[in-house]
Amino acid sequence: MSTLNEVALNFMKSELNKAQIEVSNNESGREGVDFLIGNKQIFFQPLDLDTILQSFKILKHELGELNDNLFIALVLIIEKQPRVVYIIPSKELQDSDNNFFINNDVSLMPSLSNWEIKISSTTIVELEKYALNNMLDKL
Repeated sequence: MSTLNEVALNFMKSELNKAQIEVSNNESGREGVDFLIGNKQIFFQPLDLDTILQSFKILKHELGELNDNLFIALVLIIEKQPRVVYIIPSKELQDSDNNFFINNDVSLMPSLSNWEIKISSTTIVELEKYALNNMLDKL
């Protein structure tokens, strides 16, 4: 893991700790689950906005099946510093009625199918509903 990713990971853990949420490492070996919060599975995704232009993709086979207990912890990094933790319920990725979650199915090569999250000044405002302090009751 790169140093910036480690900083983002420590930031996420610190923010969860401040909210009195205990996070543990996933010992089950299930791909796509980096951490556990109780029975909730957490897929950790740092997002360096200094290098990402418009979007990033999570391979569907890495994330696994979307369900009520699977969340994406998205940590935004701006100017080399982690700034915000978003907790996105995985099932939200299925919502095609928004400007930032896109389902990319690649029928000829299913292993390349992915969930895309578009990042822009508009979508950052819309992502605010997934900010950690707004999602505490879901964890």
